[in-house]
Amino acid sequence: MPGRTAIRFRRLPQRLVDLNNRRRVIYCKLAFFNGQYMMQQPQPSNATRKELLLFMSCFVIMSMLYGMPRLIEYKASLHYFKELGIDCVFMAMACLPVWWIHFRKLTHWPLKKRFLLHFATCYIYYGIWVLLYQWYNPLDGLPRMTTRQIIQNLGPNLLFYIQVFGILHIYHFFRERETQLTREKELQDLAYQGEINALKAQIQPHFLFNTLNSISASLPPEQEQTRMLIARLADTFRYALLSTREELVPLSDELHFMHTYLSLEQTRFGKRLQFAVDADDSISRVQIPPMLLQPLVENAVKHGIEPAIDGGTVAIACRKKGAKVHISVRNTGQAFQGTTEQLFRSKGVGLVNMARRLERHYNEKLRVSDNGGQGLCFEFCIPA
Repeated sequence: MPGRTAIRFRRLPQRLVDLNNRRRVIYCKLAFFNGQYMMQQPQPSNATRKELLLFMSCFVIMSMLYGMPRLIEYKASLHYFKELGIDCVFMAMACLPVWWIHFRKLTHWPLKKRFLLHFATCYIYYGIWVLLYQWYNPLDGLPRMTTRQIIQNLGPNLLFYIQVFGILHIYHFFRERETQLTREKELQDLAYQGEINALKAQIQPHFLFNTLNSISASLPPEQEQTRMLIARLADTFRYALLSTREELVPLSDELHFMHTYLSLEQTRFGKRLQFAVDADDSISRVQIPPMLLQPLVENAVKHGIEPAIDGGTVAIACRKKGAKVHISVRNTGQAFQGTTEQLFRSKGVGLVNMARRLERHYNEKLRVSDNGGQGLCFEFCIPA
């Protein structure tokens, strides 16, 4: 019969979840993932602009310093500033590929490895600089550089290279250090807030369960049905607390929770809601993320059963197929008016989060299809 199941579920532990012993681990994990997320964010454009401004400033200042003897001897002239400008442009064009390799393409490399890479990229820089002058000199009426001149210019150019990229590495070091300090402060604030929330969470469940027990004990014997509802409600709260500290639970526990959840909803809807939970006995110990099925069942009740005058049925089925367990949640009742994309773009986040958890844990997709024009069918697979 709908509303009944032949499966025998392992009862959930009745003890309260000891959040005090787990809170540091939980919030440290949250802080870690928050830090990972921050590190994966794209660099702001203003940081790139500052870096390029520093880059060009190095060229101008160092070119002027290198040309200071000529400036003192021959004084400033239009020809001097023309040579200075051409030299700055050519050095910038020669340095940009090296800058892109070290500070954009290979930023994930260790700093020591990137330092060693400079032994190769410095010659890329010098080769580009020589080619640019070999192209430009004939256009300016000057002879091409000889091999002797190329060798003579190697030392000053390599020294210039070391100075420019040394300054850039120092700039990046202090920028990353500043970012790290900001991140550490944010993580400390997050951990502190987590401590406060954990202490609150440690007190609130005791108060909640004590209140439920007091209400249950105060009921007369003829209110046994109400006492059973309170017990089921307490079971749902216990499982919800368990899900905050366990990444995986047995499938039998998850199905037991869904049976309790639907029985509470059945009290609200009466005969308008029928349900069935069916699973192979061989897969009761398969591990599954807790509360994974709850958004699917909640969606079935809210959008399929509640708006239908005659109600409908919610059916959960778990079957072993080869090396995987196929899980489906079907509902009849009100037909869904819209597309699958609209379903996941609604204001609710339950289905979106469920799909993300499924993909993160198992790299599996949540499949949604029409259930014969009377509702929806959600299906996915997990390893057996």
